[in-house]
Amino acid sequence: MAEKEKDTDPMALWRDMLSQWETNVNALANKTMASDEYSSSMHGAMGGMLKLQDTMKQFMATYLATANLPSRTEVLAIAERIGGLEARLDRMNALLERIASAPRGDAGDAVTSTAAFAAPIVPIARPRPPRTKSPPAAES
Repeated sequence: MAEKEKDTDPMALWRDMLSQWETNVNALANKTMASDEYSSSMHGAMGGMLKLQDTMKQFMATYLATANLPSRTEVLAIAERIGGLEARLDRMNALLERIASAPRGDAGDAVTSTAAFAAPIVPIARPRPPRTKSPPAAES
C-alpha cells in the first residue's frame, strides 16, 4: 500500500531528497559547532562586532555633539523629566478639583478637614475695613 502511494505521489522523491539533505546538513553543522576552532572564531567575531558597535556609538556621540543635537540618552532624560512634570500637574489638577467640589461653610469658604485632604487648607483671615459711615436711618 505504501509503495503504491509512493508511485502516485509526484512530490515523494522531492520530500525524500529534502529530508536526507536536512539530515546531512544538521550532522555537519553539529560536528562543526562542536569544534574548538568554531568556538574561538565565533568568540572573535562577536568581540569584533562589539568593538565596532562601541566605536559607532562613540562616533555618533561626537557627531551629535558637533552638530549641537541631543543624543538618545539626553532625549530619554528629557522625556522622563516631562513625564514627571505631567504627573505633578495631574496631581495638582486632582487636588484643585477636590477643592472646588468641597462643601462650603457659612462664610462661603471651602470646609477643610484632615480627612478630606492630605494637607488641610486653612483660610486666611483678612481684616475688614472699619465701618466709618453710619446707616442712613441713624443720620436723620
